[in-house]
Amino acid sequence: MPTNSESPVDFLPLHPESLRILLALRDEPLHGYAIVKVLERDPERAGRVLPANLYRRMRTLRDQGLIAESRAVGEAVEGASERRRYFEMTPVGRAVARAERERLRGLLAEVEEALGS
Repeated sequence: MPTNSESPVDFLPLHPESLRILLALRDEPLHGYAIVKVLERDPERAGRVLPANLYRRMRTLRDQGLIAESRAVGEAVEGASERRRYFEMTPVGRAVARAERERLRGLLAEVEEALGS
């Protein structure tokens, strides 16, 4: 869990799959299989999402305080099942995703400067 002294940039750089998981959770809580479906729709992503890799990465994000198990699922998520565990992005996770966006913008600007746009 993050401490009060940690800044969003302390979590960077994010692994690309970690960022994709955060982005999948940007609008609503999702369960693992729904996250897989979101990730597999990405045309830039090659291959299937392996459940062991997904849940390991999600466990790390949870331990870092970037995602949390959602307590407010029930009626808030259509078709929610009590058997499934739903996850949502935390405010810290949202701040980290924004910090990663800025880091990537800076990196892209360096590439464009070096290679021409």
